[in-house]
Amino acid sequence: MSSRYCAVSAKLKAMHSRFLTDSDYEELLSKKTVTDICAYLKSTPGYGELLEDVNERSIHRGQMEILLESNLADEYVRLYNFVDGQARTLLEFWFMRREVEFLKREIRHIYTHEKRSRDEVNQEKFEAFFRTHTKINREIMHNARSLSDCIEACANTPYAKPLERAQSLESDFFSIGTVLDYYYYSTIWHAASRSLDKEDKALFCKTEGSIVDMLNLMWIYRGKKYFGFPNEIIFTYLLPVRYRLTDDVIRALVAAEGAERFVTEVKNLTPYGALFEGCDEGRFPEENYREIYNKLSKRVFVNHSMSPVAIYAYLNLKEVEINNITTIIEGIRYSLNADAIRGHVNGGGK
Repeated sequence: MSSRYCAVSAKLKAMHSRFLTDSDYEELLSKKTVTDICAYLKSTPGYGELLEDVNERSIHRGQMEILLESNLADEYVRLYNFVDGQARTLLEFWFMRREVEFLKREIRHIYTHEKRSRDEVNQEKFEAFFRTHTKINREIMHNARSLSDCIEACANTPYAKPLERAQSLESDFFSIGTVLDYYYYSTIWHAASRSLDKEDKALFCKTEGSIVDMLNLMWIYRGKKYFGFPNEIIFTYLLPVRYRLTDDVIRALVAAEGAERFVTEVKNLTPYGALFEGCDEGRFPEENYREIYNKLSKRVFVNHSMSPVAIYAYLNLKEVEINNITTIIEGIRYSLNADAIRGHVNGGGK
């Protein structure tokens, strides 16, 4: 291991030491307003500098969320400028995921006719970073009224062809999202094989392969439980990467009669039974997914700190922390009690 990556590992550990603790989360859960949340975060190592010039008495929820997202972007830039080689490749994978989520969010506005808030238009999350790091024409995307506009905005990016394919098939919003996900996971899976050494490739594929497996399982579940899709339609939406789910196992799961039988087969045939724990009592598998993903990232970060994959895991953990703060803010907005909000906070402190 080079001295260069030893320095990266030390930097990651120092940055992670500024994460919120379990005690911090309990303090946040006791707050009653966004003002209280902001004032408390100002006192923490991780967010003091970010919020030092903010007047907590006048900040509102949307502004707070934008600031938190900008903090994630700042950390990405700091790491990107500090590393090279395999580590930078992994960061590019991570940023590509943010681009895909940005496109899906903008396309959703077109298909659902949702009105963009002023903050979302003028201070889009990752604004400063996107301006210098993406080839997507964000002005065209913000003003897009059709999928053709989106394709024009992506003319100088690899996303144009998948979107053109979706347009030729007259896809709906959900199908377009699936096309983009399909492209993303296919791309990083093959790029990892070319760009990473054997050990780091195995570690990265273990993390992302598990994610794809779980996304496919959740799609099969939704297709059966909520949409009643025939099996041949379910197959068309599955992501192409295979990790611990073989084609034979997937065929058996898709063939299961109904959602309940499907869950039973998942527990019998796969290592992902925990994904559907509590679903018969009203818990959504997406909540279990986020918890499992958080644990996967934490395990990589702690046990493989000298691998460049730890950088990827670190940003996943930072994203979890920001999502947790946002969840608490949303819970306060809807006057939920601390116990109700706590159930949706993933992973607790560092």
